[in-house]
Amino acid sequence: MAPQQSTPYANRRQRVARTMKERGVSILLLEDAEHLRDPSLRYLTGHPQDALLFLRSDGHAALVPWDVPLAELHAQVEEILPYNQFDRQLPQAVVGILKHWGMSPSEPFSLELVGQEPYVTVVELEQTLKGEFPSARIVCEKEGIAAYIEECRQIKSEEELTLLEGAAQITNEVLRSLEDLLSEERPIPETEVALFIEMESRKRGAEGTSFQTIAAGPHRSFAIHAYPTFGSGLFKDPTTPGLSILDFGILYQGYTSDVTLTLASGKLTERMRFLIELVEEGYQKALSLCNPGIPSWEIAEAVQSIFSRHSLSMPHSLGHGIGLAVHERPFFRLKKNGGAVLTPGMVVTIEPGLYEAGTGGVRLENDILITDTGARVLTHARILRL
Repeated sequence: MAPQQSTPYANRRQRVARTMKERGVSILLLEDAEHLRDPSLRYLTGHPQDALLFLRSDGHAALVPWDVPLAELHAQVEEILPYNQFDRQLPQAVVGILKHWGMSPSEPFSLELVGQEPYVTVVELEQTLKGEFPSARIVCEKEGIAAYIEECRQIKSEEELTLLEGAAQITNEVLRSLEDLLSEERPIPETEVALFIEMESRKRGAEGTSFQTIAAGPHRSFAIHAYPTFGSGLFKDPTTPGLSILDFGILYQGYTSDVTLTLASGKLTERMRFLIELVEEGYQKALSLCNPGIPSWEIAEAVQSIFSRHSLSMPHSLGHGIGLAVHERPFFRLKKNGGAVLTPGMVVTIEPGLYEAGTGGVRLENDILITDTGARVLTHARILRL
């Protein structure tokens, strides 16, 4: 292919290549496949999914996709070579690319894989390389180059923010339609709610939902992530008061949203109302603290302190970053479990939640952009009282 002009993808690859050179990494291999999804491949190339990416420390990239026509439509890289050319086998693809690049069998170099690559794959690759490139060294580290790319992805560019705001806009339109649907005085099944979201999001230009929608009626909302995510039961039953949780996200040109709406319908018990009030208090507290320079763990601890006064605790993190993945850095965990200092350009979720068997669950989640002056709420999910 002809040399690529400067693009956001090429600029990102050059930034990664400089770090590779500093760390002594000759070639980076990223894999996005059914068994190992890696949004960083799309971040560096624009290709949606199912491919290998080989990146040299000089910034030159070769993409090895399953679907060449799709890659030719979306990918912005120097070379595209079909995976079929290598029998769709990773070790053969590695050897094939190295030979294609004219690498000498006696030349020492390092090949870095992501830390999540299966052990058996690493062993098989080592055995294959020994016979062809005996001086090659495989590197596979948890905090390697792949982790560095994830850190880069935390701060969104203007182009990325435009796409994230597009995902949020579609999400808000779907939320408004959902409120109209849920206000109807009739039984509404979980399946209807989940499929309604899928249909409405695609009608508005989304690629679909960014994860499988969780629609849990009053009898199942006590679970953090109900299983199955939606079923044949009722999400809303006009004859039965209770709490229902609806957690969904929209995928728009690769970028995601993630929101949770709680439906409080009918005459609630005192305990239900108490959980709602606590979650709303925790949400407002977190929102007030989402400012640049604030460590994410301080916000998580502040919300947990609200719940602790009533001998309650939140069984999941307070929130997480979103972008090309629905869960990415930074994470709003307690300090001992890590986190990050909020920085302008980060897009995160805030999602306090409490859950009790016999009472039900309450969760409120919205997407928030960290700006130079504070936080801007992008989505408009709320606790819906009917």
